[in-house]
Amino acid sequence: MASAKRLPVVDEFGFYEIRLDAIGGLGAHLAGQMLGEAAVLKMGLNALHFSAYGSEKKGSPIRSFLRFAEPDQEIRSCSPVEQPHMVAIFHDALLRTPGCLAGLRENGTLIINSRKKLEDLERFGLPTDCTVYLIDALTIA
Repeated sequence: MASAKRLPVVDEFGFYEIRLDAIGGLGAHLAGQMLGEAAVLKMGLNALHFSAYGSEKKGSPIRSFLRFAEPDQEIRSCSPVEQPHMVAIFHDALLRTPGCLAGLRENGTLIINSRKKLEDLERFGLPTDCTVYLIDALTIA
């Protein structure tokens, strides 16, 4: 195992939290599992991952939640991440859904999978106090 890494920022409970918003079939659940496993096995952190979704079918909304903590801190909370430090949106059409950007912390990070330009997405009320990254992941895949 690699030596433990330090988390960049934590909340009042000592956690760094991520929420992945996606449409079923785009890989948010698997991505969350992989991030959590990598944090534990390769970074020496504690991690918790779980997903919330309705019917298990392609095209249904899904939210995947991750919590990271330093190696000496246990993670006992399995409640949904309400105020994430990072939000990743797997399809820009999700910006139309209520709550997609809810709770993102000030100075947080927003990652959006989109082929559009930032100016085209500003009508969805993107936060101005966060770092926004646009990634054309469909083309990369």
